[in-house]
Amino acid sequence: AFAYEGWILATSINSEIKDSKKNLPIALVVGGIIIIAIYLFYYIGVAGGAPVKTLMDEGTASAFTTVFGNVLGNILNLFVAVSCLGTLNGLLIGTIRGMYSLSVRNMGPKVDLMKQVDPASGMPSNSCIVGLVIVAAWLVYFYGANLTATPWFGKFSFDSSELPIITIYALYIPMFIKFMIKEKGLPVVKRFVLPALGIIGSAFMVVAAIYSHGYTPYMAAKENGEFSCPVLFYLIVFAVIMAIGALVMKPKKKA
Repeated sequence: AFAYEGWILATSINSEIKDSKKNLPIALVVGGIIIIAIYLFYYIGVAGGAPVKTLMDEGTASAFTTVFGNVLGNILNLFVAVSCLGTLNGLLIGTIRGMYSLSVRNMGPKVDLMKQVDPASGMPSNSCIVGLVIVAAWLVYFYGANLTATPWFGKFSFDSSELPIITIYALYIPMFIKFMIKEKGLPVVKRFVLPALGIIGSAFMVVAAIYSHGYTPYMAAKENGEFSCPVLFYLIVFAVIMAIGALVMKPKKKA
């Protein structure tokens, strides 16, 4: 999940980072390289501990217990759980600063209220409250859509932890294109090659997600005379949320 969302949320604290234009890209690039290396070694090790089908059915726990035994295997599973909590912590920290990050740019609703920082804690308390409400709403939706015997939201029940990558990566593409057009002072590699690779990677993620959550369930349901296309209903929800955001995102004119 952090691979899909974490890097984006990291930019929400750029107003709090010293020399963020220089330091944030360095942190993201170096952090990305470290994580790629860790994940490669992790998956190589897991794949050697159990067959692929077993991993898909039972998860990585089977590989850990096969290689290290029950006691050490369960300890490693605990480490995995802790790493997931670390991801959750990062997402939460980024989310509670979301409204503050907008307000310091004179954007969003109740700008003066959302940019207030508590003098004792140094935290944007009002932004934190809004962020926690959003997280709570997401949790209720995820539970009702994915973890109940009968989904609460009917056709609008989809995996909200994965489907957003469609729009996240789709929105990257015009950003890369605009970057190539505007940054005329950069060398060829930075201006064209790297953004082009980003466009290719983003397009791949979009196509893969649509195939997995759109085409595949649609064809499976069609065989039974039914209709299922989680991508379609996700895009409807996304459009509604974006429309609401468009109404409150206009920069406020300073008096």
